[in-house]
Amino acid sequence: MDVEKKKDEITVDDILLDLGPFGRFHLTNYLLILFPVLLAGMYSSVYNFEAMDLKYRCSIPECEDPSIVNFSIPHDANGEPSKCRRFAPFSNFTALNDTCSPNYYDTSTEIKCDSYVYFEEHSIVKEFDLGCQDWKRSLVGTVHNAGFFISIPLTGLLSDKYGRKIAVVFASVANGVFGVIRAFSINYEMFIVLEFLEPALGAGVYTACFVLAMELVGPKGRVFVSLLFNTMFILGGVSVTVLSWWLQNWRYLLLIIYTPAIITFFYIWSLTESFRWLFSKGRFEDGINVLKNCEKFNKVSVPKDHYDQVEKQAMQQRDAVKFESQESNQSTFKQIFSSALIWKRLFICSFLWTSSTLVYYGLSINAIELSGNSYLNYIVVIVIEAPANVCKLICLDRFGRKKVISTAFVLTGVILIAYEFVPGGNWSTTFYLGGKFFITLAYNSLYIFAAEVFPTNYRTTLLAICSTLGRVGSALAPQTPLLSKLYEFLPTILFGVMATLSGIIVMTLPETNNQKLPDSLKDAQAQDRRNIISNTNERTTDNGTRL
Repeated sequence: MDVEKKKDEITVDDILLDLGPFGRFHLTNYLLILFPVLLAGMYSSVYNFEAMDLKYRCSIPECEDPSIVNFSIPHDANGEPSKCRRFAPFSNFTALNDTCSPNYYDTSTEIKCDSYVYFEEHSIVKEFDLGCQDWKRSLVGTVHNAGFFISIPLTGLLSDKYGRKIAVVFASVANGVFGVIRAFSINYEMFIVLEFLEPALGAGVYTACFVLAMELVGPKGRVFVSLLFNTMFILGGVSVTVLSWWLQNWRYLLLIIYTPAIITFFYIWSLTESFRWLFSKGRFEDGINVLKNCEKFNKVSVPKDHYDQVEKQAMQQRDAVKFESQESNQSTFKQIFSSALIWKRLFICSFLWTSSTLVYYGLSINAIELSGNSYLNYIVVIVIEAPANVCKLICLDRFGRKKVISTAFVLTGVILIAYEFVPGGNWSTTFYLGGKFFITLAYNSLYIFAAEVFPTNYRTTLLAICSTLGRVGSALAPQTPLLSKLYEFLPTILFGVMATLSGIIVMTLPETNNQKLPDSLKDAQAQDRRNIISNTNERTTDNGTRL
């Protein structure tokens, strides 16, 4: 009797099935949500082109005759003049003081350059005279990604306390304001401070948009929503690369990509709030109105008693959470963070995120350093993400979250560790792109998986903590090209080891495929219990003790 009653209970996910996965209501809101995601894709890559290395050589103040370069500057194995070293002049050379004479330079003594002649001017290297200061160039990427340590938890707290919509607007507008100001930087110091402030206040926009979009659809629509996000993010990366290639001016580039973010301020009046968040805050009438608005826009019919049942369940859920908090003499926040289950999931997801960002961004950044056209290299490495996202759409619902993510991590590790044994040329490129394909599959699937293992009332905050701690990987990624100076394949070996470990660890989390999102700590605990039972059944089946 009780079983039948439970089967007949109507949940929010049941109403979402009646409302349809992608009607007019969803289309309108997703167009608004995906616009900041497109911009976020641009912002995540732009630092690679702002601080791109240029062609330059030592300046020879005694003689700027280009023909003297062959005698005044040492050349590398490819016949290119050294960027950072020059030959010292003879101190006792007096032959008519002819400083343009080849005999004026002591080819046995090299000294550091005092100034440089730049042949390109499309990055801050020329504008702020950063010749032979590679640490200042790589610092731009590290500082940019360090901003995530502030922005993601900040956006998460805003999202859980004041609403998903407010978090999206705040982060997107912050991106626009500080990005535009950075375009007018007058020196390196001003530039680097703004390079930190822009992501520090705005880089959480992707997470805020993702959580809002996930909470507007039922279980069947989550993977497709993730595919939309990944596709827009890829388009953003390709767009900023093409723009940088075309404009050849970092200031114009920043003005073009950051100005549109400011108009998202008007989302305050046009974007729909998450009904799940409204329910979690006790605003049941507002949450039901969102669902009814969706019903109206999608031109479908939902029985009125379904809304009554959902509202009743939401009230019971809220009262149960309050009762549990009072019974344990703890606030909901303290209760969540005193749970061993939550800490376990936080640790595992944070490690997975760190590994993913290190490998994902590391492969992208190192691609610019490869031979050939830097812009084309970067575009190819980004575009390979598209088939990875299609693979994610096909596999996640069919084979489950854990198996797909674990397999992708392990294959990434195997490919990148084997990379050093592959001959150069097409095979080397294929393996490099293969590593990027599988880490993209793992990383983008992780967004869905992590969002599904945390309870609604603190989902954005917990997801933000994972993403923030995981940004250790993306902050270190810009420094990985320096490892190749110790050993050519050290970066890919590091990436391979981290990916392999992640493939093993991810299997300790519960499977969430086609499961309802947990709305409370109690639901998350039930999720873990189901996982234990499922694993036990699988083992007994494998042992032949159960048909």
